[in-house]
Amino acid sequence: MVPSVINLKIHSGARFKLRLWLPLFIVWPFAFVFLILLLPFLVLAEIILRLANGRIYLFAIIGALFSLLSALQGLTVRVRNEKQNSLVDVTIR
Repeated sequence: MVPSVINLKIHSGARFKLRLWLPLFIVWPFAFVFLILLLPFLVLAEIILRLANGRIYLFAIIGALFSLLSALQGLTVRVRNEKQNSLVDVTIR
């Protein structure tokens, strides 16, 4: 399943705190509609590449990208700067 939310937290000492909740579930339907609109061009490019004995397989690349996006779910990245006492925390759910 593709990620649906990104939580972003930025702490810079005691002065600045920022928390963002970025809903990806709003973006995915638009991305899928865009992919469906591009599908005829992708099929045409795939046919041309196969006839030209090309070694690029577009649909395999699209499947790999979907697998990569699905594997991002549950990823947490924390970056800490000890000198400035700041923290950036990104969680993908």
